[in-house]
Amino acid sequence: MSAGDQQTLTRGVQLSAAAFTYQHPGRPHPAISGLDLDVAPGERVLLAGASGSGKSTLLHAVAGVLHDEDAACGGSLLLDGRSPDATRGRAGLVQQEPESQVMLSRVGDDVAFSCENLAVPPEEIPARVSQALKAVGLGALRDDHPTAHLSGGQKQRLALAGVLAMRPGLLLLDEPTAHLDPQGRLQVREAVLNVCRATGATLIVVEHQLQTWVEHVDTLLVVEPGGGLRHCVPAQEIHQDEKLRAALIAAGLWVPGHDPVAQLPAWRPSPPNHSQPLLSAAGLDVHRRRPKKHRLGAVAPRPALSGVDIRLRESSATGITGPNGAGKSTLLLTLAGLLEPHGGILTAATVLKSDPSGGLGDSPHLWRAADLSSRIGTVFQEPEHQFVRSTVAGELRLSAQAARRPGTAEPLFTDGEVTARVDTLLTRLGIAHLSEVNPFTLSGGEKRRLSLGTALAAGPQLLMLDEPTFGQDAHTFAELIGLLREHLTSGGSIVAVTHDQALLRALHAEEFAVTAADPEESAPSEPARPRGMGPLLSSAHNASWLGRRNPVGKLAALLLITAALIATIDAVSAAVVTAACFALLPAAGIRLGTFLRRIWIFAAASAAAVWGAALAAEESGSVLMNLGVTTVSTGSLELGLALGARAFAIVLPSVLVFSTTDPTDLADALAQQLRLPARFVLGALAALRLLGLLAQHWTTLGHARRARGLRRQFLSQSFGLLVQAIRMATRLAVAMESRGFGAGERTWARAASFSGADALVLIGGAAIAAAATGTAFAAGTWNLVWT
Repeated sequence: MSAGDQQTLTRGVQLSAAAFTYQHPGRPHPAISGLDLDVAPGERVLLAGASGSGKSTLLHAVAGVLHDEDAACGGSLLLDGRSPDATRGRAGLVQQEPESQVMLSRVGDDVAFSCENLAVPPEEIPARVSQALKAVGLGALRDDHPTAHLSGGQKQRLALAGVLAMRPGLLLLDEPTAHLDPQGRLQVREAVLNVCRATGATLIVVEHQLQTWVEHVDTLLVVEPGGGLRHCVPAQEIHQDEKLRAALIAAGLWVPGHDPVAQLPAWRPSPPNHSQPLLSAAGLDVHRRRPKKHRLGAVAPRPALSGVDIRLRESSATGITGPNGAGKSTLLLTLAGLLEPHGGILTAATVLKSDPSGGLGDSPHLWRAADLSSRIGTVFQEPEHQFVRSTVAGELRLSAQAARRPGTAEPLFTDGEVTARVDTLLTRLGIAHLSEVNPFTLSGGEKRRLSLGTALAAGPQLLMLDEPTFGQDAHTFAELIGLLREHLTSGGSIVAVTHDQALLRALHAEEFAVTAADPEESAPSEPARPRGMGPLLSSAHNASWLGRRNPVGKLAALLLITAALIATIDAVSAAVVTAACFALLPAAGIRLGTFLRRIWIFAAASAAAVWGAALAAEESGSVLMNLGVTTVSTGSLELGLALGARAFAIVLPSVLVFSTTDPTDLADALAQQLRLPARFVLGALAALRLLGLLAQHWTTLGHARRARGLRRQFLSQSFGLLVQAIRMATRLAVAMESRGFGAGERTWARAASFSGADALVLIGGAAIAAAATGTAFAAGTWNLVWT
């Protein structure tokens, strides 16, 4: 941040609460009860408490984004003496879930979104975006880098950048560094502190790992689960007051200078030379997408990681570490048999397969879901992807019931054993009081423990865990370690993607460092995609002549051409438009082969329409084919050809236009030039990105159900996708509100303009429409559709 920016101070927000109470609908006890609190302007506060103690709920209330009408709310909560709902934009919130905080499809646009909502002058926005991205370690990325290509940790940094660009009077951060590697954690912390120093903003940060923030804040607040404040003290007292330290340790907080791992019972893993290999990889190449095979012209995606050699043994733990975006989670899912390897060899040992029949292949990717879940249990980075039942107990019971004896279809556990396993896990995971609660309503830490429980309930020998200790206090961490140690002692193996060194020490884990380059640090930009190769309304800019033109001009030209086609039913006008579209491919930067692959499905549909109309239309002219119940005549065939050609011709210019139109540019033009409401346009733009994410979630939900031992059932998976869509839309709305969306008048980072070249597009559309109509008139085929 420049010296000039630092001289422009923002008055910090004053926060006050009096007997504030909030109870989620359907919960027997309030998340917050009788809270009295005063935070001075510019004060820096570290908010701590046990897992599930209502910290996130409090931040959402302060941000003014709790709108559930069925919730019970009492007391007062004020920002500068006003309701949080009336101070939109003064508080900026970074939530726990990275995915639900990304609103737009490109990095620069996503950060600029909050500035636009607060009516920042357009000429100031690029500098704010650049400063915010550099501050969080994403400065090496281009502004047009697709947000869909970011890792979870990178998306968390992006969310923070969007809030920092707002320069709010109150920063609300909910475990902002939990998904980051150690270097990124320090970098993000310094970025937040620099902004607070430069702007005078008030800071409230939620964190279990107190040592990350306690040296840099003024006040430590510890909330009582379901109640008010347990402690409100100067932060430095944590080093001086032994009674306070003892109370915080007893409450399960990660107190600086106190190592919870050292307090765990003594334990040693089995010596490595006494254990057998379970799973081995040699030269393994991995990627999220399946390898493309047997498709003409198809290019296989470049592997996220290549040449991986790893061996997993009985009674051993392995920690996969490395920077954000390096491919750790992709490697884990491939080892777990949920992603197909792109190359190399992945082999399961006989002791893991435990298959007397010899029917299992060497690679877990080839196994049935039931065979996989009873041998390899997987905990995903996003726990919600694994939830398929309406209660916490139901989730655990499903896993235990789905487990099968190796090589047979017989249940692994009796009904009594299933009940015993469920009860034990509920108690050990600290969620027995939530047994009948919907899993989706749990806190982040509770969801993480439940997802681990769903894997343990099936009794697999090999556990694959993605950030298993996220959101855990010291007590729940110790209980998780106890469960994992028992698994290792029983001969099981654990692989964990993690940044948590305490987990690695507690399990005596061997560290497998992923050394692939971090895109955000080493790659100044993503390799350019060939022009015209992206999907419709792609987030990647089309640099062709047509791609640079104003979207409103292209839409107007499209309407003119479409009007000319729908006015008549004849093949000549359709042929003129079709020829024009193919002639315009160079101007659109689209290769012929690419265009054909995109439109073949429409060509097939048009051919079907030709045949259908030829069969159904009234007989006229000579009979070409007599099928008994109907005939095909020259007249009916000509009508079918005309209808099919028209349908095909209507589609082609649309494909051409939307293949070269950036959705953000389209939204800007519609709002600025056609004066459509910004709320509608931007909501549609966010929904468009959400729609693109649903395809990814559909794939992930399929993997998650396979990991749970369930067959891919279309209806069940569709319902899961619907739940995910609703929850993502709700969280996205919260994120948009917390960035000032709907606060009042807004500005636009990029001004939409209409140039002479854009006028050529409109003239060209009119010319194509006129040529199609004129040629049809000249040929005598023009046929007004409504006569």
